[in-house]
Amino acid sequence: MPLNWWTRQRHYFLYMLREFTALPMALWLIWLLYEISGLRSGAHGYTPPRSGLFVAFSVVVLLFSLYHSYTFLKLAGVIMRIKVLDRQIPSRVIVFTMFGAWAVASAVIAFVLIWFAR
Repeated sequence: MPLNWWTRQRHYFLYMLREFTALPMALWLIWLLYEISGLRSGAHGYTPPRSGLFVAFSVVVLLFSLYHSYTFLKLAGVIMRIKVLDRQIPSRVIVFTMFGAWAVASAVIAFVLIWFAR
């Protein structure tokens, strides 16, 4: 196969883009672990990164993670097969439930971060 096989169809391109999004997320998480390990000496010696490059990278990684999550949750109806009383739950109900759970979890995390950050 040629090296650019994934650029020939939109479906393949979006698939490869989704798979690529894991790399920047992994790099950002490694950076986070490095920053957390710097706290061993205590909070007084820690200065969080404030560079524009770090903020820009974090925004790009946030967009990648949202795209990755969205595409995964859209597939939930295909991946998960749930039967209740010998009837299969429709895939749209599963997808809607997954997106609802994502929204609730995001709201709870936002509430905790905002409420306890005072």
